[in-house]
Amino acid sequence: MAEKKDFMSALAEEVSAKKRGERTKIDSIDDFVSTRHENKHVEGDLDEVIEEAVPEEKEETPEPVQEEPVREEVSQKKEIKEVPRQFSAEDAYDSEDGTPDSFQEEKLIPVSQPKKKLKKGAIIGLIIAAAAVVFAIWFFAFAPKITMPDFVGKKLSDVSTWARQNKMESSAIATSEPEYSLEYDKDVVMEQSVEAGKKIKPDTPITLTISAGPDPAEKISFPDLKSMTKDEIQSWIDENKLSKAKISTEYSTTVEEGKVISYDLKNVAEDDFTRGTSLTIKVSKGAAPAGQVTMDNFANKTYAEAETWATQKKLVAVKTEQNSDTIEKGYIISQSIASGQTVDEGTTITFVVSKGKGVLVPNLVGYTKEQLAAWQGDPKNELTVVTKSIYNELPEGSVVNQSIAPNTTVDSGSVLELTISLYLPILETNTKEWIGKNYLELKAKCDEFNSKGADIQAGEYGEFANREYSDTVPEDGIIEIACMYGTSDQGNGCERPLNLNSRIAYRVSKGPKTATAAPDNGGGSTVEPTYGPEPIQAVTIHQSDISDITTLTSFFYKYGIKAEYNELTEANPITTYDETKKNFETGGIEVVVTDSSNNKQCLYNNIDGKELVSAVDGKLVENSYLVVDVSSSIQVYYRK
Repeated sequence: MAEKKDFMSALAEEVSAKKRGERTKIDSIDDFVSTRHENKHVEGDLDEVIEEAVPEEKEETPEPVQEEPVREEVSQKKEIKEVPRQFSAEDAYDSEDGTPDSFQEEKLIPVSQPKKKLKKGAIIGLIIAAAAVVFAIWFFAFAPKITMPDFVGKKLSDVSTWARQNKMESSAIATSEPEYSLEYDKDVVMEQSVEAGKKIKPDTPITLTISAGPDPAEKISFPDLKSMTKDEIQSWIDENKLSKAKISTEYSTTVEEGKVISYDLKNVAEDDFTRGTSLTIKVSKGAAPAGQVTMDNFANKTYAEAETWATQKKLVAVKTEQNSDTIEKGYIISQSIASGQTVDEGTTITFVVSKGKGVLVPNLVGYTKEQLAAWQGDPKNELTVVTKSIYNELPEGSVVNQSIAPNTTVDSGSVLELTISLYLPILETNTKEWIGKNYLELKAKCDEFNSKGADIQAGEYGEFANREYSDTVPEDGIIEIACMYGTSDQGNGCERPLNLNSRIAYRVSKGPKTATAAPDNGGGSTVEPTYGPEPIQAVTIHQSDISDITTLTSFFYKYGIKAEYNELTEANPITTYDETKKNFETGGIEVVVTDSSNNKQCLYNNIDGKELVSAVDGKLVENSYLVVDVSSSIQVYYRK
């Protein structure tokens, strides 16, 4: 591209040429360059030339030249109604032949550029630049540039590292008196005087509050460690920050894994336990890992050998026994773990040991005496037989029961208890055998039957309860045995043999209708009284006869004495001729007799059986008694 020319110089040359009569064509304006500002703001300079050449189109004084491109500057000027078109040859020459119309009238006007004025934006820029310089000096020389971290919850060593890295002055950082804290561990920052995120200088004062850790003197509730697992204990230690509580583990065959074996408080009571108390806890790891043992063969060996070997190998031997026709007694028949098999130490091994030949016990119940004798005579039945006899409906000598269940194999020499039948009891050998005998003898015979499995009872039942006087049968003797008061309508009391549940009724004699003895009222000696032609029906009441109300009732019933019984209560107190004895403390009996002569006699027995009232004068006499006519009116007062 050709080098551009200076437009004003070219224009001057063209004007001179026209004056000389020469014709020269001007080049396009794009071929020229401005020489005023070193090719800067060409369009701006051109505007000034145009405004001088065409003064009527100029509306305002041109603004100072700016450093921006001309086209941007033009857009900021006031609107110009007509924008000059691009300069061309037609603009230079009005005629068609290229000769300027105003050439003859053209004057040379000196062109001068206006002085540049300092723009407002530039002034502001200078102010900003100056402020930036001042700020930079202040920022780099005086402004705080260290950001304060958040040290709460961090160790004091972290603060030291930060201080060295930021070249903090050693006198700037201080710590207050440490405080106990359950939240923060020892040497951990709890508070800081300068809030986190703030900009500080190396000499800015900073005060830190440091934790002394949990208070070691604080009392801690001591739990039942024996009932806790290892994890529960560790949680308790962590929650209470027990720095001197330690858990150790060891193997144990007696304590379950994870449970406490023992613990040591170092001579401190559990009630005085604090956070600073030393505590050692041993927790079980369970049984130690077992070693391996190869099983031996103990067939036909003694159990003693097997037990010794098992102990040496840390195995557990268990013995069971059974009979064997082929293995000798005391030798091993079998073992629960086969020979050659590998097991862990501590494994239990069961050894079945021979008890020798056994004896099969059959069902012997129902065997007769002869059948039982034959079985016992067999040499292979090596048992110790023990027998007991009972009354039973099976024939005499038959087996009623056996102690070993039928079809059971037992050891030789085992004890077998057999129950043998005696058949049914025999009470009489003749119909008069018990007549005249004391009724207690008959009761004793029934007791003998009953001791051998019978259930026979004898007594004064029904109308046979009324005793009768007899000149031939002594007192308490049996006058007759009834066959009508048994357990069935058939009356088995006299049967031979008796049924096993027989009931025998008998009547007892009251003896002859004469008094056998009467006491001396004065001295208590026994005399043989004499009576008139008709015997006196009298009985003697002793202290033993009034020991309790049941005994007294039986006594009166025995002799056919009618008495009126009065139970003493608070509403019915005793009333006798002896007013001093009308109240009983805990119990007692008082017999009051009114004879045919209307004479009152009294016999009193208190609870201890010693304090009695004599029959006539009311004096207290030990072992006192009364002799009364059976027809007398008798009142009995008693308190239970």
